[in-house]
Amino acid sequence: MERFELARDAVIKAGEALRQCHLDKSEVERKSGHQDLVTYWDRETEQFLRRRILSAFPQDSVVGEEYPPEEHSPSGMTWYLDPIDGTTNFINQHRNYAISVGCWNGGEPLFGMVLDVERQCLYWGKHGGGAWRNQTPIHVSDRNRIPELLVTTPGIQKTFLEDHPYRDWLIRLARDVRGVRSLGSVALELCEVAAGEADLFAALRSSPWDHNGARIILEEAGGAAYSLDGGPLPLQTKSTVLAVNDEKLMEELRKRYWEGQGEV
Repeated sequence: MERFELARDAVIKAGEALRQCHLDKSEVERKSGHQDLVTYWDRETEQFLRRRILSAFPQDSVVGEEYPPEEHSPSGMTWYLDPIDGTTNFINQHRNYAISVGCWNGGEPLFGMVLDVERQCLYWGKHGGGAWRNQTPIHVSDRNRIPELLVTTPGIQKTFLEDHPYRDWLIRLARDVRGVRSLGSVALELCEVAAGEADLFAALRSSPWDHNGARIILEEAGGAAYSLDGGPLPLQTKSTVLAVNDEKLMEELRKRYWEGQGEV
């Protein structure tokens, strides 16, 4: 079985288990604080995915959210796993959460896969093969005028209410665009941009397992991902994220908000 087929099979099976699970309060724990949570099912899902990958490809490396990296890597292949992206949504809503997998050969993307678990909707993209939602091709929107944009961010509090170096220009942007939405899942919100349902995404905090699957889908759909300072989005370290539907939009953002030029 090739890596892509193994990933698809494992993600679908893991999603079936999550849809059927009954979360007990005793299975929820705090990590760094009351807004940073983990459940028994986060750990169980990651262990399931790790076992499936490493039993078939023992020379590959695995980087996941809940366990230390397993770096075996003569093959050069690294898998980035987020077993439940949107754990708060999983706990409070039991919807709007995802399983995310990204497979890279060194710094080269191979494929990304994001399962919207409750909707049973699989976003995926292979390098050079386009982006898909189930069996339907997807593409970013063609909106590039600021007043037409729908912006999404996974955390309203952190993005707009807390002090950080990007706060002023993000607030200005929020006032200028058509609307701002928050789903609470980095992977699913990047897929919204890939599918043309949002036009721009901004996150103050994101880890490699959060975005390294969905960024492949986004790029295959015609979009691009950066850090919030406009630099390259790193592969192996935590970062801010700015995802856009088009390079032209990125240039417009630089001109209008970072250089302080232009008017709506």
